[in-house]
Amino acid sequence: MTALETFKTLQSSDFGRFLGGLDHLLCAVMELGHIAGMILLLASVLLTSLNLLGLGLRNVPLAQIERSTARLFWTGLALLVVSGLLIFIPAATSYYPNDFFWAKFVLLGLALLVYLTLYRRVAAAESRGALLAKTTGGLVLSLWIGVAFAGRFIGFF
Repeated sequence: MTALETFKTLQSSDFGRFLGGLDHLLCAVMELGHIAGMILLLASVLLTSLNLLGLGLRNVPLAQIERSTARLFWTGLALLVVSGLLIFIPAATSYYPNDFFWAKFVLLGLALLVYLTLYRRVAAAESRGALLAKTTGGLVLSLWIGVAFAGRFIGFF
């Protein structure tokens, strides 16, 4: 089954038709949930990345910032996934030809991969090289901001 066939199946499913028939006010609530999720996630990423870059909260250990913001990250990611699926399913075929939609998911995959591997290793290290910390902070921040921008541009193209 191709991606387009999968998208068509999702959109034409009973659940997809149910979501498509919802009041526009409920759809706006789903959009707000998506935005709130991105704000929570980006707040966590921004605080930790600025610390890695040496630009913010320099007197606070990164491990403490990471522990304090981990709930923000995971709550934001959960909100993004749930609301994103609820937004996507009733209009799946309209997303298929959109290059920004595909770019968002490539960036999302890379952001999650880097966050769950390199970033967590650097955050947990007692001592880390300045170059590795700055590179990791810049990379993580760039990828997540790229996800946000690609997602925003989906609506324009």
